Amino acid sequence: MARTKKAKLHAALRKAEAQKKQAAKAAPAVEKAPKKQPKLHFPYTKQDTLLLIGEGNFSFAHSIASKLGSGANIIATAYDSEQVAREKYPDLGQHIEEFNKLGGTVYFDVDGTKLHECVRLSGKRFSRIVFNFPHAGAGIKNQDRNIQTNKLLLFAFFTSAQTLLIEGTPKPPKSAGPKSTRTKGEESDSDVEAPMPKKKHTGARESVDTIEFEGVKAEVVYDAVDQYDPAPEDVVEPGQIHVTLKSGPPYDKWNIKHLARECGLVTMRTSNFVLDSFPGYEHRRTLGFKEGVSKDENKEIRDKNPKLYQFISKPKTDESDTISANGKRKKGSKKQALGITSESV
Repeated sequence: MARTKKAKLHAALRKAEAQKKQAAKAAPAVEKAPKKQPKLHFPYTKQDTLLLIGEGNFSFAHSIASKLGSGANIIATAYDSEQVAREKYPDLGQHIEEFNKLGGTVYFDVDGTKLHECVRLSGKRFSRIVFNFPHAGAGIKNQDRNIQTNKLLLFAFFTSAQTLLIEGTPKPPKSAGPKSTRTKGEESDSDVEAPMPKKKHTGARESVDTIEFEGVKAEVVYDAVDQYDPAPEDVVEPGQIHVTLKSGPPYDKWNIKHLARECGLVTMRTSNFVLDSFPGYEHRRTLGFKEGVSKDENKEIRDKNPKLYQFISKPKTDESDTISANGKRKKGSKKQALGITSESV
């Protein structure tokens, strides 16, 4: 009797499943609406003068120049000599070749912590200085010493890079500043002290282009060029330092925003570093890339929720906290306050 009931139950279930499939086939096909192309914020324009620090295989420089249609205003640098860089990154040659065709400039043997001493950069000023995923690459296994080494790297970079930034117009009174217009994915920074100059409704809009690069299509939103009010005097947007970092340990312990603030910088914005905004960019580690060993296709950073930090210099109002032309602090270093000493590394 039990077997009969069980057989009937199975038969009923099979019949119901068959009826469900038949009904699905008879239903009219519903066309899926085409997915909208994502709008990807691109923080650079053709008017920017860009200095890229610590390039690995120069794919980032290649990507930016390709999207802008020109690399004429871009200087991309590597810490290594050309010979060492080519040994580390087998694909470096093709990226440099394409970057050069677009008018880009490549410098090797450039120390990002001593930019003020680089003769080839003497007299130049930049609207954007970019350091992607900085790392000392010292191979220190002790976690605390590793963190201190990289904090020292960032401290020296921030201090030196400020000497090459375009000086901007001092900020207006807070009452005249624009309201926050942060987008999804951006964080509110409590230490923001210098908002951009007051916006003027000139009718200029962000330009939107649909680009294709190495088989990847994306809709790119470019910053409007004339979005700031030039009256009563010519307003110059202050130069920015951009640093990208992975999230999580040990990078969170670098305390990059606190470190930047102690170096005389103000955090303008913290946002997600969206890899799709830079088609063709392939992250490479400081130690180099080895086929079959290193992670490819940006796996090294894709799952680490990378962030883009944007900084500007504070107005020079306190002599005790200013940076001299040789990249050194005029009065007193704040390394001790940050726990950074030569002994700690």
